[in-house]
Amino acid sequence: MTGAAKLEFGLIGAGGIGAVRARALVKSEHCRLSACFDLDAQRARALPGEPQVFDDRRAFFDSDAYDAVVICTPPDTHRELAMEALARGKHVIVEKPMAESLASCRAMIDAAAAAKRVLTVGFNHRYFKGVDVLRRAVRDGTIGRLSWIRAFAGHTGLSEFKSPWMYDRAVMGGGTLMDNGVHVLDLVNHLMSDIREVSAVTRNDFWHLDVEDNAFVHIVDRDGVVCDLHSTWTEWKGYAFFVEAYGDRGMAGAYYAPMRARVTTVDSNGARRSNRRNLFVADMFREKFFGWQSTVVDTFVAELGDFAARVSGRAEPIVGADARDGLMACAVANAAYRSAESGRPVEVAELLGSAPPLT
Repeated sequence: MTGAAKLEFGLIGAGGIGAVRARALVKSEHCRLSACFDLDAQRARALPGEPQVFDDRRAFFDSDAYDAVVICTPPDTHRELAMEALARGKHVIVEKPMAESLASCRAMIDAAAAAKRVLTVGFNHRYFKGVDVLRRAVRDGTIGRLSWIRAFAGHTGLSEFKSPWMYDRAVMGGGTLMDNGVHVLDLVNHLMSDIREVSAVTRNDFWHLDVEDNAFVHIVDRDGVVCDLHSTWTEWKGYAFFVEAYGDRGMAGAYYAPMRARVTTVDSNGARRSNRRNLFVADMFREKFFGWQSTVVDTFVAELGDFAARVSGRAEPIVGADARDGLMACAVANAAYRSAESGRPVEVAELLGSAPPLT
């Protein structure tokens, strides 16, 4: 896209993740930060890139300074903000989770279709280097036919949260599954083929909130591939996630923190193994001295490149999550909640109803 005009962005929400998004927009070869809306104008003015700052919502949406928006506000605001942007002819990225409810997800998808605009969800974990190693090993057949997946996402719970809305069911739509767990739910969906059935057990007996602090989820796709996923707010070792995929010729895994990957291949009876490990040492040092944001910003830059490709219609491989992926992650989480309440497996199709088909 060298020499092509950059896609002009308006940023909604200049808080912690919004500030990292702003850094990515400034760094991107394909996009530019042109405007920002935040009720705290001083916070917005501190962003890099010197965007035009709005503290009035109507004035922001009336502006023609941008062609797309990235929404970095609490999930229960995503529907209203996204639909207003789409109605104004803007393309939209929303931070994860897509919204606090499946009804909101569906409404956003319908609005994007009506407006003929691109709507995607910010599942930036797809762009971590270790996840790329994992994805390639699965997709190119290095580990053979995919059989099962093991996944985990955890942190220490309330000490990680800067505001009570982050564990408020009305805002988030759930607990750990809709918080840190939704990233690995998306990665599992990314690797599997059409998730069909979900069984789950949830717990809230540590933090005693009205949302789960632990979720144990069993997932089955149309090909019979199974996944066991644990999402938790009681991981006392600190923030971590991993996804491991096992096939009939080996396994591949991506792990964080720090980011690393491994691929193990075996012979026909499993007696001989070959191991390859990726440590991404430069990224480890960068995070040690400059914080986790230093690597996350690069995943956002890559995500922006895919988004610009979608908007322009360029024919190239797209790794990023589209709106249907955002809907599916929320659907699997909600299926887990329903299963935990009923004590029975839940078909994801029961929740999707008349939603657009997932491909």
